Amino acid sequence: MMIGLTGARNVGKSTVANMLVESFGFRRIHAFDGGKAATLAYFMHLGATSTEANEMVYGSLKDISSDLLPGRASPRFFMEKFGRFMGTTLGVEWTLGTEVDRHKRADPTARLIAESLVYEADWFRSAGGIIIRVERPGHVGPVGCESDAFQAGIAEDHKLINDGSLTQLRKAVSYLVREVAR
Repeated sequence: MMIGLTGARNVGKSTVANMLVESFGFRRIHAFDGGKAATLAYFMHLGATSTEANEMVYGSLKDISSDLLPGRASPRFFMEKFGRFMGTTLGVEWTLGTEVDRHKRADPTARLIAESLVYEADWFRSAGGIIIRVERPGHVGPVGCESDAFQAGIAEDHKLINDGSLTQLRKAVSYLVREVAR
């Protein structure tokens, strides 16, 4: 089984993915895992320490302007452009396709959760995946990323509402897993 999450930034996709990993044995995959590994090495090549590069890719420095990047761009700006290149120029088979293959080689029966589908949604669905949109009513997150507008146009198979209560979200995730496992 493969479940893919889509939705705006900061609506709880990572929290839902964590619940699926911790409570239901899913393996987390992301279309840009390989790109993030390459980006980490690139930022270190530009002069970041391994700790700084890790924060630029995975942590608190993602949205902070960097002296290492042209025009003091944020690491997220670079990763958005690089991710789009990988996903649209190279193609989904080079991003999410390779991640699915990598995990299926390790465990052919693995249940996979793709934490953030954007450009890969059509491929994911054609590969047998189910697309879940996570929404958080009233939430207004950060704006300005190209992927935000694109993900808004993805047709979901199911919707998961995050009302801000972890207890209610756990219940909704459990119900969803039962529904899609049928």
